[in-house]
Amino acid sequence: MQAANPNSLSEQPKLAPWIPRPRRYLAALFAMLMSATIFEGYDITIFHLATPEIARTFHLGNPAIGLMATVVRFGGMLSFFVVILADRYGRKPIISATVLCYTVLTLFTALSVGVRSFTIFQSLAQIFLAAEFGVAVTMISEEFPDRRRGRAIAALHMVAFLGVLAAALTYAIMAESRWGWRGMYMLGIAPLMMVFFLRRGLRETARFNALERDRLAAGRQRPEFWLQIRKTLTPFAGPYRSRLLIMSALWNSIGLIGGPMVTFFPLFAKRDHHWKSHQVSTAIILAYAMGTIGSMLSGYLMDRLGRKFTTSFFYALSGAAMYVLFTSDTFSGILLGEVVTMFAYQAARTATSALSTELFPTAIRATGYNLCVQVIGQICWMLSPVVIGLLSGPLGGLGKAASIFAAGPVIGIAIIWSLIPETRGKTLEELSPNEAPPISTE
Repeated sequence: MQAANPNSLSEQPKLAPWIPRPRRYLAALFAMLMSATIFEGYDITIFHLATPEIARTFHLGNPAIGLMATVVRFGGMLSFFVVILADRYGRKPIISATVLCYTVLTLFTALSVGVRSFTIFQSLAQIFLAAEFGVAVTMISEEFPDRRRGRAIAALHMVAFLGVLAAALTYAIMAESRWGWRGMYMLGIAPLMMVFFLRRGLRETARFNALERDRLAAGRQRPEFWLQIRKTLTPFAGPYRSRLLIMSALWNSIGLIGGPMVTFFPLFAKRDHHWKSHQVSTAIILAYAMGTIGSMLSGYLMDRLGRKFTTSFFYALSGAAMYVLFTSDTFSGILLGEVVTMFAYQAARTATSALSTELFPTAIRATGYNLCVQVIGQICWMLSPVVIGLLSGPLGGLGKAASIFAAGPVIGIAIIWSLIPETRGKTLEELSPNEAPPISTE
């Protein structure tokens, strides 16, 4: 791995001091950012649950369903072009703007007249939904004290269950009604519009403000917008390139669990094993409830036993559980597989998310997180549905095709123990100084 210039610390201007926020504001900040994961949970769960109904409406087979899911997820990768603005203009204006944009696109999704318009509107909505979540995690990591950072990020992931619960309960009512899946998207509009007004109390993060004070004190001007776009990846050409590639590989390995499970569980249960809508809905509620517990446990273990142990443990459990899910023929086996997979998957995502914010400096944290989590790290999540759809015929079924991807986390475990540094108990400045120090794997 590359080493930094030994003289870099003396050559770089010292950053203005970071001023910690009072506890009362941190509580208010968390409450305001909760909506990012609540609506992410609601939106993903609508698509998760309503796949059989959407497929029936547009007369789609397995390959077409996989292709649709892949195109929709591609929108999340394009969120990069929104998130990089948070490293230019600040976290607050970008996270506020995303709310209005995906609210409008959610409405357009409900009104779509064909599979093409549905796919386009959902893909565009994912741009702003993913961007909001990425900036929200960045704000939590920058504002909360080091000793509570892991638990705060875990708690942010946990509240997604509220959106999942709302979507699952809505599905149980709407699935068999004349409103169907369109009604679910329509109901998602009202709370989204309310959040736009609730976020007026949001402040810019103290660390970003410190970075801006340093820039102004040094007399440095922001580069022209399009020049910055072209040079976005420049900071990753040095010591942080390795971290970008490592964390992206880690996200891709766990994406091989999330992509198949989120896309195909309802179809596998309802179409292939004749579950009823209320059974699928109940299973999703139970699975995400356990996923919430998994996120909470992950946050606790990260701050007690370390990031490496926690991440690798939940990676292993998620792979084993997903194999059980897609190879079972009984109701209890499928239900247990779904619940345990979601429990371990959400815990694994929480731990990986914490690492992704800790291993980049403030100047490129939002961009680094987005590249790892929602761009390069989304490739396997994005492509796995279409690959499974194509393999389901030759391999003799959806379950057999999906079960192959349970091996993905094994790659992640190898990466964790050979290349990832332990970050527990260290400050963000120790882990990722803005002077771009060498990367240690100790």
